[in-house]
Amino acid sequence: MYFLIGIFIFYIIFIVTGSRKQRMKIKIKKTITYKNVNIVSKNNKKINFEPLEELTLESKNFIVQNLKIKSKNVDEEMRYLAVVPRSYTHEKTYPVIYLLHGLRDNAHDWIEKARLLDNFEFLLEKKKIGKMIIILPNSGFCGESWYSDFKKVKNKNYETYFVDELILDVKKRFNVGDSGISGFSMGGYGAFKLGLKHLELFKVIGCFAGAVSLVRLTINKRITRIVKFIYLPQFLFKNGDKERFVNIFGSWGKGIIKEDPYTLIKQLNTAKQQGKHFYLSVGSEDKEPYNMVHQWVDMVGRIKRFNLPFEAYIYEGETHTWDYIAKDIGNFLKYSWKYLK
Repeated sequence: MYFLIGIFIFYIIFIVTGSRKQRMKIKIKKTITYKNVNIVSKNNKKINFEPLEELTLESKNFIVQNLKIKSKNVDEEMRYLAVVPRSYTHEKTYPVIYLLHGLRDNAHDWIEKARLLDNFEFLLEKKKIGKMIIILPNSGFCGESWYSDFKKVKNKNYETYFVDELILDVKKRFNVGDSGISGFSMGGYGAFKLGLKHLELFKVIGCFAGAVSLVRLTINKRITRIVKFIYLPQFLFKNGDKERFVNIFGSWGKGIIKEDPYTLIKQLNTAKQQGKHFYLSVGSEDKEPYNMVHQWVDMVGRIKRFNLPFEAYIYEGETHTWDYIAKDIGNFLKYSWKYLK
């Protein structure tokens, strides 16, 4: 009897999960037919840079400055890197791009792992882009801040730091014009959340394999409509990332969806979003455990539904790695330059 019940339960789980995977395959096939969605094949020719033997923070085109801020909003010294044209003059205005790193990463990973400076130098030399300033902030909280104001921990207001202190510090140091923002994974979440909550600050909003749907990331997209009524007791989340999630976003679902980019883009006045440009990329195999390709499909679909200008890329065979970012970062720089110059 128990054997038969076990077989029945296994069958139900198989049907539910199997059909979900099948539906996602169908959604991906539909999404890649959209006009502004680009498929990058495994055989696509890529730029081969020399292996990094040592970290070089300057070239004939730019220098990298290591800067710090004594914050009033978080109880730690915050640092960021600024990639600045060597010929910088305060008499000229430069576009600025903010790139946010992923969970437990740091600002230097953009240089060491994403080969940002090599891509930047190559595009400058080929005159595909012009001179701009790139800001690489450390997220704070040992790379785990989610660029958010913590709901349950004092003096951990990282979103407020970013908007009220970092951006102001950049504007005091440099003569910057229009701004863009993007990030990898957790940084993609931060870029979309900050961009959507502060539309007046950014003209281009992007993400690389971004965690742009907290509901899809942590629970299931199907419960989006009822998640605001859900309460997540603290005692159920006493280890690692789950405990941190509750400390940052709180226990109530209604508070969580207020910080969810997928929800935010639906709730905002679409008129205010006009003139903004969105960029999203992902690896086709970036599925488990966080369903990044699923989140990419969801967000691309929602952006298209609201008739917002966007460009999207899906990289065949790529997963959740900095190597894929190194292949894609040049596309984002070109896209940003097009609208920020």
